[in-house]
Amino acid sequence: MTDEVTKSHAWVALLFIVLSAVMTWPLVYNIDRAVSWPGDPFINAWILDWDWYATFHQPLALFEASAFHPAHDSLAYSENLYGIALLLFPLRAIGVTPLAAYNVAMLAGYAFSGFAAYLLGRHVTGSIWAGIAAGVFYAFLPFRFTHASHVQHVWGGWLPMLLLMLFRYAEHPRWGRAAAFGAVFLMNGLTNIHALLFGTVAIAATVLIVRPRIVPLVVCTAIAGAMLLPFLLPYIDVARLYGMQRGWRETRLFSARPGDWLVSNNLNHLYRVLDDTTVNPERWLFPGALALLISAFAVMSRSKAAATALLWIVMGFIGSLGTHNIFHRFLFRHLIGFRAIRVPARWAMITYAGLALAIALGTAVLSRRRAWIGAVIAVAFAIEMWSGPILWYMAVPEPAPVDPWLAETKPRAIVHLPIGGDIEYSYMLGATTHHRPMLNGVSGFAPPQFVHLAAASHREPIPERFLDELIRAGCELIIVHADFTSATTRQWLAAELGRGHIAFVRRFDGGLNGDWVFHIGRTRPAMPVPLQAFLAGGPTFNDLPFGYLDEPLPGAKVITGATFSGWAMSAYGVREVNLLFNNGLVRMKAEPYANPYLNRVFPFYDASTRPAFALKVPARPGNVWRQTDVQTEIIDGHGRRVLLPDRFIEWE
Repeated sequence: MTDEVTKSHAWVALLFIVLSAVMTWPLVYNIDRAVSWPGDPFINAWILDWDWYATFHQPLALFEASAFHPAHDSLAYSENLYGIALLLFPLRAIGVTPLAAYNVAMLAGYAFSGFAAYLLGRHVTGSIWAGIAAGVFYAFLPFRFTHASHVQHVWGGWLPMLLLMLFRYAEHPRWGRAAAFGAVFLMNGLTNIHALLFGTVAIAATVLIVRPRIVPLVVCTAIAGAMLLPFLLPYIDVARLYGMQRGWRETRLFSARPGDWLVSNNLNHLYRVLDDTTVNPERWLFPGALALLISAFAVMSRSKAAATALLWIVMGFIGSLGTHNIFHRFLFRHLIGFRAIRVPARWAMITYAGLALAIALGTAVLSRRRAWIGAVIAVAFAIEMWSGPILWYMAVPEPAPVDPWLAETKPRAIVHLPIGGDIEYSYMLGATTHHRPMLNGVSGFAPPQFVHLAAASHREPIPERFLDELIRAGCELIIVHADFTSATTRQWLAAELGRGHIAFVRRFDGGLNGDWVFHIGRTRPAMPVPLQAFLAGGPTFNDLPFGYLDEPLPGAKVITGATFSGWAMSAYGVREVNLLFNNGLVRMKAEPYANPYLNRVFPFYDASTRPAFALKVPARPGNVWRQTDVQTEIIDGHGRRVLLPDRFIEWE
């Protein structure tokens, strides 16, 4: 019997792995570069990478991460994700890149969420199909795709595992099962702080229902809590040092209203009619009609599991209302940790775990006489939850040339210019290559020094004390990204070079105009011709091919008969330019043509005799999604391939 159960668990685990690839397609096809958008996923990739790097280079200073130098414990400005990172260590050890490892974590998170809910559902019902139905719902519900940029919320499996381990312990209160509960409690806390806080409250209430033997459970949970302390104390420290707590108004903004439970995202095919862009995406909470229907039959089971499901459903719903009711207001005011919660609406994760349990019970009731009904319900959930194909953002997988150089030279600390804004996300991704302390960063919080530096760097003119503040922060190198640099910044660089306060180090290819490195310290100024051209706002030589897609603009509505146009340059000539749609699944070749103006603007590339390109599309091709992306691929005369930044577009 045990062998049969193990075999059934194995094929169900395989089922959820396959479903995760199918439901998120084409993520697995672009596993080394796909993200939901070029923002929070880059932060999470940096966190997972830093967990790996610091564990083997500075394990006693895990939270002294590379961002926001010289502020302390910068890993604690977001979730630390260490429970997910631990599982990726074998992949990182064999050379899997940070973005690829991040996407493995994404796929594994969907699969684990489904498998964990299946295990819970099967345990309380004894039915394989009841468990699968619960798992399909729980893994692929709209919330999970709304939060595709937050890997910790994709990893929702520890909550049903907590319930499973509690039920198992209550049935046979042995120390081994209490230890298993403690281990799951630990992993839940290391994976998602929201799930730790909300789940602890929900589990404490559940104990009153199942009434297990208390002493072993409390002892093992206390040991797990003690092991979590080193991962929680830095959050208390940064709250004290930098005032990193959420205000009442911000928390209220992200507190759901009852009507938000009828709002879905625009990805789910069945419920797009329930999409409401006037509601913040954090409050798109609709779980699906089938979930509400099937879970209603759970009341017929009249068991402690049914009572637990109802408790979690109600508690999560009330908690999601945040500061609109007394429950979360009390926690916010009186329990440590809850004041750092920006989005009370995420209490919904407790409701979803309760719904998964109720769905298993309801499916078991409905399929009691006809087992095939359970299979039909599981398939119906897969159809209802279908959100694919998913439009991902295609990040450029290769690091910028300056980043490996920083990893090799190991400067004490660096600053990227410009400071602040969305470009900080790219700096975080670049830090997964070099791991050097940098004054830049982006996170759920920002320390006062960063805010001050960012503001000073955007003044006109930049104050002279700006360089002094960089020096006091221990900064050794300034990396200037020319494509995003203002004339004000170039004037400041020229002035500091003239005073001998900084020295030009070298230029790296990057975008159109390169990345420029300067060393802080008194020195004799050196002004080579390319540097003079850069400071004057002129073009400089790139060895790598480069270019730009002029039309359509990011987020544009593309009409019938649209023309995709731009230009590409290389010192070795351009062999071909391709436009990639549907996350690279569709490739179309653009036609080159001469443009003397471009050759005058960029005089270094005589081999690029036809630098402009265009692709005329009479109508949207049948194999191109209405909401899609377009990414330009340039292949030069030496066969070197460069991808330009991806952009989302929509066909009318």
